[in-house]
Formats: sequence, C-alpha cells, structure tokens
Amino acid sequence: MSTNSPQHSHASSHSHTHGPSHSQPLRAPFLPKPRRSVLAWPAWLRALAVLPMVLLLWLAVLWANEGAALW
Repeated sequence: MSTNSPQHSHASSHSHTHGPSHSQPLRAPFLPKPRRSVLAWPAWLRALAVLPMVLLLWLAVLWANEGAALW
C-alpha cells in the first residue's frame, strides 16, 4: 500500500490502510445527477422555452378584451 493512504484501526485491534480512492465520499446510486441550471442555457434557448407561455398569455388578453370598447 502507499504511504500516503489514511490508516485507522478497528475494534478488532487490527489496522490497515485504504487506497486513495477510499478517501472520496461514496455517492449513492439512486441520487439524481445534478442538472444544469436553466440560467446556464443560451439566451435563444431560454427565449424559445418561454415563448409558448407568452403567446398564450397574449391570446388570453386579446380574448378577454374582445368585447371591451376602447372608449
């Protein structure tokens, strides 16, 4: 084993060293991989993602004002 590996002893009074990969925290296999933030998307892609909702809101406004007179 390498000399820079952490060494510890167990209750059974034997000691051993772990390899360098053991010092890394283990990740549970069921945890989801972190996603990239929407704010990290390019501007055109963010606009494309929002466009359908903006169009629906404008259609709702036009539909609501259809019977309303301007003055």
